[in-house]
Amino acid sequence: MSSSPEHPSDPGAGAFSVRLAGTDLRFTVGPGERILAAARRAGIWLPFECGWGSCGTCKATLVEGEVELLYPDAPAVEPRDARRRRILTCQTTPCSDLTLKVLRTGPTAERPTCDHRAELLDAQELGPDIRRFRFRLDTTSRYRPGQYAIVELGRGLRRCYSMTGPAGLDTVEFIAKRYPGRAGSTALFTLSPGDAVPVELPYGDMWLRPGERDIVLTAGGTGLSPILALLRELADTADTRRVHVFYGANTEEDLVCWDELQALVAGLPAARLHGALLKPSESWSGTVGLVTDALRVRLPELRGAEHYLAGPPVMVDAVLTLLREHNAPIDHIHYDRFG
Repeated sequence: MSSSPEHPSDPGAGAFSVRLAGTDLRFTVGPGERILAAARRAGIWLPFECGWGSCGTCKATLVEGEVELLYPDAPAVEPRDARRRRILTCQTTPCSDLTLKVLRTGPTAERPTCDHRAELLDAQELGPDIRRFRFRLDTTSRYRPGQYAIVELGRGLRRCYSMTGPAGLDTVEFIAKRYPGRAGSTALFTLSPGDAVPVELPYGDMWLRPGERDIVLTAGGTGLSPILALLRELADTADTRRVHVFYGANTEEDLVCWDELQALVAGLPAARLHGALLKPSESWSGTVGLVTDALRVRLPELRGAEHYLAGPPVMVDAVLTLLREHNAPIDHIHYDRFG
């Protein structure tokens, strides 16, 4: 593949220098390259979490220089950022040499993020416009189940996909849905076996925390991907904590990997699976409605539980609202929302 702004073949051509105020650290950023990625590839670890412009963890103060924001609609961008000269290093590229002030530097044990070249091996049909994509990486993966990758599907076309399988292999799997008319979805679904794409992983803050609290895993749509990964980890380690899995979709056809969920739940000593469908068949025995309807009636017995949730923004926001209404501690809630 030809080089792109994310992976410049010659960062010295038209590149800019970035200095970190109060340190002797400097690195070079290629044309159109994101500051955070360039720093990481130079061995300098700036603060970050999501890599996507949602959390704001990577914000730095622009002491000197000019920059361009590559993703103006990034959720973490606030009006006061411009006044305070605060920038998202994960979504910003230099237009001149820069001086930045950051809160800290150093490797992050939870996110040993690195660049991979990923070759598509196969794509399995799971349901209507839903596929499981399996890629082979150029090196062994390092991540915690529940985290996600950023896949570059074209020039400036970056999308997040959670890993479904275990870490420590040279393959990764993602579950994704086709959305007609959306550039990222179209690009992913038109890949053929043998096609290769740049992948960065891992990102995110969702992984199993140790302890004795009950565990609640809630998924909507293809948010099932990280929930499957977490459930597999629980099964592989024979975790004895009480586990409740909630999974919602429109129809039974959309409720993909249901058999896998049932098998994993059956292998745990204290786990239950709850399904919710908006348009069920007459034989459906689970909740009729949203995944929040299934969760709501069981929350009183799940006080103090550790919650992990993933799915479309509307679904995740609805679950977060429900948990706040039931006074779930914020530090007991871990989530990802893409859409």
